[in-house]
Amino acid sequence: MKYLKLAGAALALSFTSQISAQEFQFTAEDKSPETQFCVSVGNNNVESMKGQLFRMGLGDALRRNINTLTCNGLPLAQFAFKYQAEDTFRYLNNRSSPLNRVKSSVTINDIAMTGTNAEPKVIRVSAG
Repeated sequence: MKYLKLAGAALALSFTSQISAQEFQFTAEDKSPETQFCVSVGNNNVESMKGQLFRMGLGDALRRNINTLTCNGLPLAQFAFKYQAEDTFRYLNNRSSPLNRVKSSVTINDIAMTGTNAEPKVIRVSAG
C-alpha cells in the first residue's frame, strides 16, 4: 500500500512540474561560434556547450570566456537561469565571477494562475 501511495505522489508531482514549466525554442540570429554557444546554453545542452567552450579556450581562457561572453545582453549564467536551462545554469554559475552569478532567492508562484502554453516560446539569440 505504501508503494501505491508513493507512486501516486510521484505521478502528481510530475504533472505539477509539467504544468508550470514554460518551454523555449532558441534560434540563432547569425552563424558565429559565440551565438551557437548561446543556443546550446539556452537549449540546456551541457555536452555541446562544454565542447564549444573548450574549443574557445582552455585554462584561464575558459573562465574568462564564461565571464566575458554574453547572450542577449545577459551574462551566461543569468541567461541560462532566465530560460530555465538548469543543467547549463548549474555548470556556468559555479564557474562565474561573483558579479555574473545568480543570487539565490525564493519565489512562490500560484500554479493555478500560470498560463499553460502548449507551444514553445521562440527566443532569437545573439552573442554580445
